Amino acid sequence: MLIGGLNGGGKTTLMDAIRLASYGQRAQIDRRKKSQSYGDFLSQSVSTRAEDNATASVELTFQHVLRFGTIDKLAEIRVQRSWSRNPKGGKDQLQVFLDGWQDEILTKTWDERVEDWLPLGLSNLFLFDGEQIKELAEQDTPPASVIEAIRAVLGLELSDRLAADLEILVNRKRRELAENRDRQVLDSIEQRLNQQRADLETEQERLETLTEKLQTAEVNFQAAQAKFDAEGGNLAEAAPQLQQQLQRLRNEADHHRQNLRHLAADLLPLALIQPLLKGTYQQGQTELHRQQAQAAQDLIADHDRRLLSLIEQLKLKSTQIKPIQAFLEQENQALAAAITGESWLHIDAKTLQQLAQVLQELPNQVKLTQTQLATLKTLDLEISAISAQLEATPSPEDYEHLRSQLETAQLHREDGLFSQELSRRRCTELSQSIEATKAELQRYSEQHIEQHNTDHFLKVAPKVQKTLTAFREKLTLRKLDELESSVTQFFRLLLHKETLLHRVVIRATDFSLTLYDTQGQPVSKHRLSAGEKQLLAIAFLWGLASISKRQLPIAIDTPLSRLDSSHRQNLLEEYFPNASHQMILLSTDTEIGKAEVNQLREKSAIAREYLLEFNSTTQQTQIKLGYFDFEVRSPKS
Repeated sequence: MLIGGLNGGGKTTLMDAIRLASYGQRAQIDRRKKSQSYGDFLSQSVSTRAEDNATASVELTFQHVLRFGTIDKLAEIRVQRSWSRNPKGGKDQLQVFLDGWQDEILTKTWDERVEDWLPLGLSNLFLFDGEQIKELAEQDTPPASVIEAIRAVLGLELSDRLAADLEILVNRKRRELAENRDRQVLDSIEQRLNQQRADLETEQERLETLTEKLQTAEVNFQAAQAKFDAEGGNLAEAAPQLQQQLQRLRNEADHHRQNLRHLAADLLPLALIQPLLKGTYQQGQTELHRQQAQAAQDLIADHDRRLLSLIEQLKLKSTQIKPIQAFLEQENQALAAAITGESWLHIDAKTLQQLAQVLQELPNQVKLTQTQLATLKTLDLEISAISAQLEATPSPEDYEHLRSQLETAQLHREDGLFSQELSRRRCTELSQSIEATKAELQRYSEQHIEQHNTDHFLKVAPKVQKTLTAFREKLTLRKLDELESSVTQFFRLLLHKETLLHRVVIRATDFSLTLYDTQGQPVSKHRLSAGEKQLLAIAFLWGLASISKRQLPIAIDTPLSRLDSSHRQNLLEEYFPNASHQMILLSTDTEIGKAEVNQLREKSAIAREYLLEFNSTTQQTQIKLGYFDFEVRSPKS
């Protein structure tokens, strides 16, 4: 069954009505505060638009197989609870109808019958919402409601009840066998034990209240911290360090600017005409070479004349003289070609050497300048960022207001932590005192009563208690092993990542989960994405419901609100069609949209579709056929 409704349309109210009709005062309804009486809750559950003498009611109709004599018959059961704005005795009026007729026996024994069909401890496995999934996904250990369901599934409630009943019988038997004086001592010890148990129950209730207050204080502290950070409170605290850092950066930037000034006052400006300088150097080398050639030309000519005169005196053959003359003429022509051309620099050798040094040093100064500029740019960016932070710093008045709010929230949080820890220690002390008193009662019985009589019951009772303890331990291990297998199977089915997970292990002490990969190494729960954590929570609830061996409908409110598309698809394909023979989904149009509805329709997974439509004018919710503006589906017979 698919029931649609926008936020505020009544989906959660419908889930609360199912719980209220089934369990009455024992119903676990989130919007009912623990400290609120049932009568006050009922009064608040009457419409404010109703008349003072109006009566409110909830009805739940379902079918269940009942045995009539030797015949099993499918019967229709209708549970009706009604109350007024000022309920008589702070209670509702219960009526249970069987096949349309009021049944007094069912009405009087309803609490016992509903516990047989759907125990309160197991109800959270079949009636849950997205917030419960979120809470289970985020916590390292399951919340109290889930632990209660786990204990019910494991059968621990029965063994605990048997142990308690056995203790009551033993105490009653001891009193019967005790003499007057011993009976007075036993009564004194039992009165102390009962008082300690009452104190423990009161302290446990106080611890639950303190835990709720601490959760509220933690939320307020996180909100105050977020506001403090968003409005610049942390910047105000860091302002002195930021000012020091800003001044250091500015000094460093000034140092680099001074270095740039020195470079600009040196050779750096010549980088603008570096190609001209290179051309000048080449022209200077050419002119200097020409000057040197002109200076040597006369000396070379005189040298050639003396050489030719010597050759003539040696009276060499003409064939030997001609090659020498040709060589000298060739050299003179080359020299003449070297000194031809216009000279306009008239540069000397010393100046040309200085120009060469400038050209050699200039690239280094350009590179150094670029490094200085890059560093200065980085410093300017850091200076701008810090300056922007300082500009966003709130005024001293605003900062004091933010700091005061944060400190107040932190103080309430710390007080809550301190009070919670004291209450936990008190619970531990009371538990230890109870065990000590029980041991004292046992010792006194053994010393003054049991050793003087031969009552078989008192002799075998300790053995029975030990047997119950051993039975509970073995039952827990066997059931946990079955639960681990179911949770592992369902999680891998929903996850579609068989290589990520090999096994889920559940600790027997606090029922926390540990994941192991295919290599046998533990997988931290923090490695899972938010969606994967919620799939793990759903697999956990699915596994618990599965091993409970109860064929019951499952109702889920806002099941997909925090899942991405791929994880939603896994639930649509694997969980919704297979988790139970009957599934009731309460969803918004953004969770289960048109595509998801069509997919479920194609699989014939939807028997009925309804829409909860809230009318703000009349302040009423109307139930219509069909799911939002999608195609209306007629109910199946």
